[in-house]
Amino acid sequence: MFTFDIAAAGFLFAAFFVEFALILRHQPAPELVRDIKANFLIGVCLVGVGVLMKGVEFSVFSVVYGVAFFKPALSWWLWVIGFFSCDFVHYFYHWVGHRTRLFWAAHVTHHSSEYLNLSTGWRTNFFHLFYRFLFWAPLCLLGIPPAIVLFFESITAIQNFIVHTEKVGKLGVLDWLFNTPSNHRVHHGTNPEYIDKNLGGILMLYDHLLGTYAPEKAPPVYGITHNIDTHNPYTIITHEYRRLLQEFPKMNGIKAKLQYLLAPPQ
Repeated sequence: MFTFDIAAAGFLFAAFFVEFALILRHQPAPELVRDIKANFLIGVCLVGVGVLMKGVEFSVFSVVYGVAFFKPALSWWLWVIGFFSCDFVHYFYHWVGHRTRLFWAAHVTHHSSEYLNLSTGWRTNFFHLFYRFLFWAPLCLLGIPPAIVLFFESITAIQNFIVHTEKVGKLGVLDWLFNTPSNHRVHHGTNPEYIDKNLGGILMLYDHLLGTYAPEKAPPVYGITHNIDTHNPYTIITHEYRRLLQEFPKMNGIKAKLQYLLAPPQ
């Protein structure tokens, strides 16, 4: 699994460099180039921390699986259950990242770019790697082997990277079924009708079931509702956490503090 992750990271970096070279050929605006460079630096941090945390993730999953309620034999249907279960956990984790201040503090990094290209896939806050895997751990308690969870997690990460593009148009029925570039452009849009939409990992199944699906109609306006106007990787990664640290102490009482952290971001 570790070898697969390294190979996947190599492929994604190669795809990024090819796209960046093609962008440079067309004399892009300096702001776009600075944005891509910032995304790349953030991505290097992400990959570095991800390599370190992969062992922790596997260890935690293995411990949890060791006390699983039951452990069905490996079969094709267990892989199918694992796929749909992992995709649901991704949807739920993504929803939490959009709907609570606490988890938005990390996820906002990914949405703060006002552009959309493959480098945006690297613009992901590494802080979330320290706790993200805990959302998937219960699947191991229910008898899904760690290897299956880690495999689908890796596949979803690859798929979620390559959908950050404007080079692929609408894909008809595939847009209804899968998280395609068209659906993900919507997800990154700040248009009122696009906010908190298309949260799925590989499938759009749970978006349809839970009312968070939106097709691409109007051109998406990328970024966040209060753009941060910086290409400093440190600021991009930490700006929302620093805001929380300023406002959190002003909340009086445990209940008010919890309500603040779990309320939708503003």
